[in-house]
Amino acid sequence: MILWTIQHLKAYEKLCETGTLRADAKHLIFNGEFTEAYRWMAEQMTERIGTAPNGIVFPVWAWYQWEGQRKRPDMRFHSRGWGEKGTPIVLLTIDVPENLVLLSDFDYWHIVLSDGDLIFPYSETACYSKEKKRNSWKNIFDITCSFDSEEHSQLSTQATLWEIKKEWVIKAEHFTSR
Repeated sequence: MILWTIQHLKAYEKLCETGTLRADAKHLIFNGEFTEAYRWMAEQMTERIGTAPNGIVFPVWAWYQWEGQRKRPDMRFHSRGWGEKGTPIVLLTIDVPENLVLLSDFDYWHIVLSDGDLIFPYSETACYSKEKKRNSWKNIFDITCSFDSEEHSQLSTQATLWEIKKEWVIKAEHFTSR
């Protein structure tokens, strides 16, 4: 499965040196603000694609589809926010075995990050339990958006995987964060 991932140059250099790129908790975006959501995603990965290799806690993120199309991210948009302006980043095109990838809806992932709910059909007057809300997060894995007549014409699909292996890299393009 062809995916694209944006990484800091140092992470890419580590991949080249060691042969493997894994998420490092001390380099997570948002300074641990969304740790519960990241741990939930890791639980889902364990359940759906298998246990993480030893020492891995959080997934590596990549793109499967951007704005309704199977295409590499447009770095005119994606080169923003990857560290301070001028930070070297690398867009990797990778070919990953399908059974090692969990796909999810990028927009709905943000509802998980904000501790919201994805209950369909939704009732403004209902009071949902924490368990029901947390269970509703699994709707992010329906990347066809087949529930409650929901439509995403510009659907962006993210991919999570436990690690990236050097032999999966097809192309490395260097950019600078703006």
